[in-house]
Amino acid sequence: MTEGYIKFNCNWEQKEIQIQDEIFVQLEAARTQLYELGLIGMYPDGIGFGNISVKSAGSSSFIITGSATGQFAKLEPKHFALVTDYNFTLNTISCTGQTKASAESLSHAAIYETFPEVGAVVHVHSLSLWEKLLNILPTTSAEIEYGTPEMARAIRELISEMKSDEKVIVMGGHREGILAFGQNLEEATSEIIKIYNRLSK
Repeated sequence: MTEGYIKFNCNWEQKEIQIQDEIFVQLEAARTQLYELGLIGMYPDGIGFGNISVKSAGSSSFIITGSATGQFAKLEPKHFALVTDYNFTLNTISCTGQTKASAESLSHAAIYETFPEVGAVVHVHSLSLWEKLLNILPTTSAEIEYGTPEMARAIRELISEMKSDEKVIVMGGHREGILAFGQNLEEATSEIIKIYNRLSK
């Protein structure tokens, strides 16, 4: 399963959003690292994969890369969306931006809601890392598919039981999919890159 494939309900207000320069620079720096490692990108069939998001302290809204942006080496503010509301049961999000929010937005929301101190989430794809980490690190059930309300619920349940130093989730029912999170983009990104450097040699 790949980004853009799952049908989710999106209440999309298509208009320009303002992203603080400092936040945009952080988003682009983190995403560039992951893109250059092939952890965010586009498959030969033209479907993009991987996304990142960031949330301000005390806010329930978050900025996330837009749907079908994996093909671009560099993004512009128009490639991001602001998720302003979500409903796990109805598999629905509300977002604003020139690009519709990623189909994986509910998975990001599940982490933010369960751990309010989390300020950033990254979702990458790597078959080799996924196969090595499956059921070694905290892993969602293989029966639960990507982009579903069940996946969001599974993530919430899983991370509520995780140890404080665990910041990576393997998506058992989403081949290649791995989530990492942290207090900021640098921490979330470094969690994935540390694993990549250790296991990709």
